[in-house]
Amino acid sequence: MIAGNLPELFFKTAAINNSKIVFEYRLRRNEPYRSISWGHLTTLVYEVAYGLVELGIRKNDKVAIISETRYEWAVCDLAVLSCGAILVPVYPSLPEGAVEYILNNSETEIVILEDKGQLQKIRSQWEKLPKVRYAVVIEDLGDLPQYDPRIISLHNLKDKGKLNFSKDPYLINNQIKNIDTDNLSTIIYTSGTTGDPKGVELTHRNIISVVSVLPEIMPLNPSDKFISFLPLSHVFERVGGMYYAISLGGSVTFCSSIDQIGASLKDSEATVMLVVPRILEKIHSKLIKHLETLADKKKDLFNWAFAVGKKLLELNNHRKIYNPYYFLDSVKYFLADKIIFSKIRKNLAPTLKCFVSGGAPLSKEIAEFFYIIGLPVLEGYGLTETSAPATVNTLRDFKIGTVGKPLPGIEIQIAGDGEILIKGPTVFSGYYKNQKASEESFVNDWFKSGDIGVIDNDGFLKITDRKKDIIVNSAGKNVAPQNIENSVRSSPYISNIIVIGDKRKYLSALITLEMPSILDYVMKHSLPHKDDIKLLVKNPVILKLIDEEIKFKTAAFADYEQIRKFTILSDEFTVKSGEITPTLKVKRKFVQEKYKQIIDLMYPSD
Repeated sequence: MIAGNLPELFFKTAAINNSKIVFEYRLRRNEPYRSISWGHLTTLVYEVAYGLVELGIRKNDKVAIISETRYEWAVCDLAVLSCGAILVPVYPSLPEGAVEYILNNSETEIVILEDKGQLQKIRSQWEKLPKVRYAVVIEDLGDLPQYDPRIISLHNLKDKGKLNFSKDPYLINNQIKNIDTDNLSTIIYTSGTTGDPKGVELTHRNIISVVSVLPEIMPLNPSDKFISFLPLSHVFERVGGMYYAISLGGSVTFCSSIDQIGASLKDSEATVMLVVPRILEKIHSKLIKHLETLADKKKDLFNWAFAVGKKLLELNNHRKIYNPYYFLDSVKYFLADKIIFSKIRKNLAPTLKCFVSGGAPLSKEIAEFFYIIGLPVLEGYGLTETSAPATVNTLRDFKIGTVGKPLPGIEIQIAGDGEILIKGPTVFSGYYKNQKASEESFVNDWFKSGDIGVIDNDGFLKITDRKKDIIVNSAGKNVAPQNIENSVRSSPYISNIIVIGDKRKYLSALITLEMPSILDYVMKHSLPHKDDIKLLVKNPVILKLIDEEIKFKTAAFADYEQIRKFTILSDEFTVKSGEITPTLKVKRKFVQEKYKQIIDLMYPSD
């Protein structure tokens, strides 16, 4: 193993790279980046760790953090772990009730909060949180309550840490030496599409087992730079982004808002970005929208280049690199790249080597698009319970439409009913204080993923759907809704979709619109009601447009997989309104209950 525990890994790497930049961030979109060196980061981690010790944090105590992705999140994470304590990440989008459940279930003693808004989630219900002794607030604008000794700013916590350090400079280093590889490092509560979230227990060994093998499948080096945008509360970004970058001696540019992604891709000199499919869908939609504005000659040139790239990609995907046309197609692609694709990359992400996609299935069409323009998307598969990736495509060994091959040390097998079973050192041992759920999640030491999949002849894993999401229509036909949804969602006019049809005669769908593209279409065709979404979704021209998009995107599916009816919703699916999780997955049960009356209207004879 590369280290015995995560703090040891951090401090070893920091000692080698003391003066190098490790973190970059900016407070506003167009301002210059501010930077933090490894040496400065080490000081910050020590200060926060000593401050937490001063507040009474000891080994195996729990500290929660409720914040968007920012460099202070990483500082606090490393500081908590350096105390031998256990970090409990909480999505900042969660409502008060969910926060209460997680903090009480985990027995959290200190909560680190981003700002006064998040602090209110604690203050409004502190009497319901008997274990929580302190609230530490990252952003202090001078307006924090002065009369409550339980509330302290991160700045003041660091001041306490400085004083505590002077008393015993070796305390934290000794704490780190006493952290066993099999001690818990974090309890991550799954956002859950149904029921109360479950606390996934991950040890230092679980996470280091992932980080230590990633160089074999994604060979990066200290000069590589990651963009960190996804929630650090999610294991994918925390392990695959932050911890992997730290283990390399690389650097991370924090991007705190979706509005900053475009600018950060262009000017941060980043080489890797972890994404969920929704981010790629939005980038793809903007690029397609721009291409539609080009003059006919430029469009024709792009279409030629794209056709060349698609043909070469298909030869690669079907392992036909010894095809007699492969060399000729490679030469054509070289020219296409020089004339067309290199210019697209220069304007979009001039230094990016690849995207790494996870968290949800990626549409084949979107993956092909980015590969062809020279920005490969390495799609992987994993769960919180597997410490993030269990399988992944690599730059040298990939197959579009799959989630790659198992990581070194990971075993995958398919159960009789098609469920993916996983075994290896990255797999969790159980759910916190939930023995029943823990026992139900394993069969003969294999973790039951809850996903349906197949392994092809080349060893690549393909995900069919979530086991619980499979639709069985009234004729007994099995339908995997995610495949249909991923295809339809690649339309530039469709923001989100949920397919319905369990125990029904046919499939229907609830649709939300990609408003920037729709408004462009409305202006172009001089349609009325451009400022009234409720009237716009009923406009016959818009209904016809969406109907044509659905038919085009599902043309390759079987007859029983066709969407016969759909309803366009006037409200987008959001985390706040409850239709999607913080990782942008649709909560099927919630949506179907919320829109039950609308769904029933699509089945008048039932």
